[in-house]
Amino acid sequence: MEKKLLVVLVVVGLCSTVALALDPMGPPTAGLKKGQWSAGIEWAYSDMTVKRVMPRWFGPKHEADIPDMSKIYANIGYGFADNVEAFVRLGAGAADYERTTYNYDWEGDGDYRFTYGGGVKLTLAEQPDLKWGLLAQYSWGDFHGEKDDEWGSGPGSYNLKLDEMQIAFGPTWTPSQGLSIYGGPFLHFIRGYAEDRQFDDVGRHPIQEDGWLGGYVGVQVGVAPNCTVNGEWMQTAEAQGFAAGFVWRQ
Repeated sequence: MEKKLLVVLVVVGLCSTVALALDPMGPPTAGLKKGQWSAGIEWAYSDMTVKRVMPRWFGPKHEADIPDMSKIYANIGYGFADNVEAFVRLGAGAADYERTTYNYDWEGDGDYRFTYGGGVKLTLAEQPDLKWGLLAQYSWGDFHGEKDDEWGSGPGSYNLKLDEMQIAFGPTWTPSQGLSIYGGPFLHFIRGYAEDRQFDDVGRHPIQEDGWLGGYVGVQVGVAPNCTVNGEWMQTAEAQGFAAGFVWRQ
């Protein structure tokens, strides 16, 4: 009991102090039996560097930052088999945006807009206290914000349309009842575009991830019958983030 309480305190502490969104992943293995379903709430916060793909004549790709992206989801899961779980997500997200151009910097503050996603988890191998699995998930968001006019160049707004995909492989280790440690390597892909407006001028450029390989680690703790909380850290070469969630299983 003391071990579980300590892990819960660590998870809560991370939620309150880390300001670094990659989407939440959770254990990379199926956690529902056939016909079982779940409902939960997830939250994620991160920062990342992306590339603006400029016209060939313009020169190399320009760096842009999404320094603060936060997402909150309602998650519904269903077990199609003892080793196959699928889920959908509906929620809202906000993303700040910063870019550098040939003549001036541009910064914007985001507000919350509708986001959605979904995925599947497969358990590939299982031992009494260790499972290996594969996770694949996708999300879409259309993020909007207003320009910070500290540069004195006039008002503006922006839209970020992002498709994100994460693919993870790894173990879920259960050293004691109600406590699981999970993680592993993952791939993170972003496609979309950034559109910013300055007066009547509109700039629109495709964007993509600047580093697609990463790793993550997390802890899941049972806090009540059929209820768990989890927290996880995710890191790639150009992105870092933290996610937490609460899940109730049927």
